Amino acid sequence: MKAVDLALASLRHRPARVVLTSLATAAAVCVVLWVSSSYDALARSVDHYSSMALGRYPLAVGPISESPELAVPAEVVSALAADPAVASADPMWLTQVEPLGRGQSRRPGQGGGDRRGLAFARGGDPGGPRSGPPGAAQRALLGLDLAEAPFPLAEGRWLAEPGRGEVVLGAAFAAQEGLALGAELRLREAEEPLRVVGIMEVPAIVDSGRTLTPARILVPAAGQLFVRRAEAERLLSPALGPGRDTFVALALAPDADLNAFRFGWAPRLSQAATPVQFQEAHQIEEALDESSTVENMQLQAYAATGISLLVALLVVLSTLNMGVSERIRQLAVIRALGFTRGEVALTIAVEALLLALAGFLGGALLGGALLAITASRSAELLHHGLPLGLRGLGLAALASFGGAALAAILPAWRATRVRPLDALAPGSRARDAQPVPRWLLPAGLLLVALNPLLVVGLPPEFGRIGPRALLGFVSMCAGFLLLAAPLVALVDRGCGPLLARLLRLEPRLLTSQLTSNLWRSVGAAVSLSVGLSLFISLQVWGYTMLGAFVPGPWAPEAMLAFQPGGISPADALKVRELAGVDPERCYPLVVEQPRLKQDLTGSAERASVIRQDNVVIVGLDPAAVAGPNPLLRMKWVAGTPREALPALREGRGCVVPDHFLREAKLKLGDEFALVPPERPETTVRYRIVGAVSLAGWHWQTKHVGFRVRSRRAAALVFADYGAVARDFELEAASHVWLGYASADADPEQIAAAARELYQGVLGREVSLGRDEDDEWAPFVRILTTKTIKEVLFGAARRWLWLIGQVPLIALAIASLGVLNVILASVRARRWDFGVLRSLGFTRAELVRAVIAEGLLLGLVAAGLSLGFGVMAGWCGAELAQYTSFFGGMHPDLVVPVLPLLYGLSACLLLTSLAAAWPAAQVGRAEPRTLLQEGRGAY
Repeated sequence: MKAVDLALASLRHRPARVVLTSLATAAAVCVVLWVSSSYDALARSVDHYSSMALGRYPLAVGPISESPELAVPAEVVSALAADPAVASADPMWLTQVEPLGRGQSRRPGQGGGDRRGLAFARGGDPGGPRSGPPGAAQRALLGLDLAEAPFPLAEGRWLAEPGRGEVVLGAAFAAQEGLALGAELRLREAEEPLRVVGIMEVPAIVDSGRTLTPARILVPAAGQLFVRRAEAERLLSPALGPGRDTFVALALAPDADLNAFRFGWAPRLSQAATPVQFQEAHQIEEALDESSTVENMQLQAYAATGISLLVALLVVLSTLNMGVSERIRQLAVIRALGFTRGEVALTIAVEALLLALAGFLGGALLGGALLAITASRSAELLHHGLPLGLRGLGLAALASFGGAALAAILPAWRATRVRPLDALAPGSRARDAQPVPRWLLPAGLLLVALNPLLVVGLPPEFGRIGPRALLGFVSMCAGFLLLAAPLVALVDRGCGPLLARLLRLEPRLLTSQLTSNLWRSVGAAVSLSVGLSLFISLQVWGYTMLGAFVPGPWAPEAMLAFQPGGISPADALKVRELAGVDPERCYPLVVEQPRLKQDLTGSAERASVIRQDNVVIVGLDPAAVAGPNPLLRMKWVAGTPREALPALREGRGCVVPDHFLREAKLKLGDEFALVPPERPETTVRYRIVGAVSLAGWHWQTKHVGFRVRSRRAAALVFADYGAVARDFELEAASHVWLGYASADADPEQIAAAARELYQGVLGREVSLGRDEDDEWAPFVRILTTKTIKEVLFGAARRWLWLIGQVPLIALAIASLGVLNVILASVRARRWDFGVLRSLGFTRAELVRAVIAEGLLLGLVAAGLSLGFGVMAGWCGAELAQYTSFFGGMHPDLVVPVLPLLYGLSACLLLTSLAAAWPAAQVGRAEPRTLLQEGRGAY
């Protein structure tokens, strides 16, 4: 109890300091509660993710080719079913049927032909208009054997045993046809009618905001009519032939890793007798993206806890340290009165605990109120509210109490070193600069240099990257801690006189302003630099990583797309005649996304943005790649344009990105095999005749529509137009890549002229941009490289700002600790300020002097943060090349000036504001008051 009473008395003696420290801890608790509660809300509100990734069928496997004769081989079904990660592998037969409307009857012998396939042919004759998509009056029927419905039932029940003529309809189809429970549905292909026993909520399949034709994607959601497999074969086989395993729906075991399973099986599936693949239904991909979002949010919650713990630690440490320094005589007296070292240490620990308790309770109350207000105002988005759960409270308690416990160690140790005789020692108000140990500078620089040496200098084969990265990060943190004291001295001596001239102060007023309390200044600067360092490192890391995805100078100015059937090469060349187009830099092209015959990049071991089992191959005139005035102005890393041009014209040569050589362990002259999606039983081979630096090809191919089979690709490969067109049976040019004739060329005018050209070729109306109501309607679209960059930078800025908010909040919280430091500094110098006022210094000069102290602390924190942030961001970007999904392309270091200026300016502004209150106190006080001795509470 003695320790508790003494701790309470000490805290009552410094009420403002206690309030500021508690506010800082409460703010840290609020940050943790906000982020962790957002994670909980996201995990609960993503109903779509839960139904897809945790429901019955997260994946489906179907043929690579869209040929109607192909099915999933029986051996693939058996192998999938035998995998321990698979809970069930259910083959399904997806076929096209034609429902008969009221008044229609089935005519004998009218079977309707074989409609099992996907009614979408890539390429085709672009010269004539379509009358509509094949099978426009048909519907997708799914024959399946399941004990339970694959999707929620809106009405009725699921199918009983076969032989009873039952069907379950998708809700959208039932509403469109006006069919209800108990209704009879007749099909042109079947003799017997089907009775509707259930209406099911079948989710729409969405691709970039556009609903796809159901038969385009081989997943259970593609069906509109659902019957038992045996029933479907009994009724439809006479007209359509025997049923086939069109695709296999897969349910995974609860402990299975979805991504690991998918990437592990992908190469094996492509090597089957009939090559098959995981169906790239975009809602499945979105479910995986949502899964990553939830996981990233969880990591952000833990990261926020760590940051808040560190900030709370530094703020409480600063408060306790100042208290110990000011109470040396008091601690010596209580030691003389019989307190043991343990009791003295316990007193400091109790102070830390009480500060943490005040911060935790205040933060929990404030955080709960903020979450409740936010949830009430965003009820339409947060279906389950923003819960203040046990997870958030546990993490908040860890940040507050854990930080306080760690912060109490050093002050408690210092307090136990006080001897009873120290009570007789005279007080000192000397303000001479404290010396900085000379060994700190070389030791700090050496430790900082160790991180880039381990992460960047040594090749990845030199031991495991994880231990090296950990050792490098720890050494860098230790190095910058050692450099803090020399930096304080440098700023004090170098920037103090300059700042005095800027603020019109006597330079001697700022002499030894920071170094007179060296370690207190170091602590304040380090606590400030925690949030700012993280903010700067995130910006440097983000913009450096972004450099690999921003289209470089190689990318032409614009691309025209002629969809959906394309345009003949001869007609495509007429684009050269359009106003605004450079005729010497305008080339038609064909695009395919075939799979690699062998998994050259090792995607099954660890998939990444460039470790995939497929490539995008573009066929265009070799002159566009390696001619004297090429369309693609690429930097050649291996080979030369002069040597590559003849090989490209021969038809078997290709040019690849330099990272593809590294990942596939290939070299110039090597060949690799591709599997044509429409002829999977064959392979085509290409020989590498050049490697180029191709920054930004990922984003370029995504926006212009080059990824026609999968959302990811290992490389963008260039080859001869004729060879690619023959190998992959591409008769029409889908795109035209072009450069502008002048800087003022108008892309919209070029698109309008291209539309007129396409209308003349097709002989029908063509729209500018896709018709959302009719996916088969022809259209022309232009996409400029400038637009791609704007979209990319806009998304990157928003994302980097989002993840940079927590570090900036940490910076604001740490400024409360700086306020504590400046208040203590001002209170220790009240007699000095009184003397200065008596000698003629004005109130305004003293106010500016105190604000200058805050600015000097801000400059120290800014210098530490800038050095640490740039170093950490650079090393982090290099580390990500071996660990991140989006690594592997080794972009150059990018230091974004504007975001860094925002962060550094915020630091200086916050430290100036933190100094404003102490400065105002000094300015208002009379000289007589300042000259009074004593340690009155503030």
